[in-house]
Amino acid sequence: MNERVTRASHSGGLLRKRLARAVGLCLALLFPVACTSPGAIAPSTIPVTGKYVALGGIETGSSCGMMILVVPVKHPKPLAELIDEMIKEKGGDALIEVSSRSSFFTALLYTQSCLEVRGKVVKFAR
Repeated sequence: MNERVTRASHSGGLLRKRLARAVGLCLALLFPVACTSPGAIAPSTIPVTGKYVALGGIETGSSCGMMILVVPVKHPKPLAELIDEMIKEKGGDALIEVSSRSSFFTALLYTQSCLEVRGKVVKFAR
């Protein structure tokens, strides 16, 4: 009889450990993960050879993409396209003091990746 009680309590302890591990794994999968990393830094998008006028302060352009499971739903715009949009929006010729960064976020079945570029839009004096 004591042997049965010992086996039952041992297998019950083992079952609890396995259940605790399974619950821990499920909880870990539910926690979101995010990171941000710096990107390229440049004095300008094209060589600055003469005088220019800044058309404002530092501007920011960004674009995000997303995936559900492993299926892409939306792609982020390329960095060059973000820069071109920022310049055209202000009617400028180039971007100076350029920096960029990217970020990544995932939670269970959803993943988002973003790209951001910052800089001053300038117009060259003619």
